Amino acid sequence: MIDFISSNPSADSQTIACARLLAAVIAQAIEDASSRHSASGDAAFATAWLFEEGSIFEKYAMLIGADPQRMRNALLSPHDPTEIKPRLDRFDESKRRMLRQNYAHWLKRKELLRKANGS
Repeated sequence: MIDFISSNPSADSQTIACARLLAAVIAQAIEDASSRHSASGDAAFATAWLFEEGSIFEKYAMLIGADPQRMRNALLSPHDPTEIKPRLDRFDESKRRMLRQNYAHWLKRKELLRKANGS
């Protein structure tokens, strides 16, 4: 789980609890966006939530002490084998590939909607 604020020793207990909740929401969105089988469009919705400019994701990321654009870039980039490997890696390369595929589909749908609306 991405959770920078809650590991700050000077943070109060309410701030820590809120940061953990927001980090859990972000983690669930990443899980949904990297899913092959989405129930009722969860993958598409989660992908849009994570990558749409101005989405609430950006505020959530900042509130936990993360840079939203750096998180987006990290999600879409291939795994670097020289990086430190987490103890529990729930976001493996297959999920990374699926997220990139869902992201590409989201971009196509977004472009089609833009063209349909004449923008």
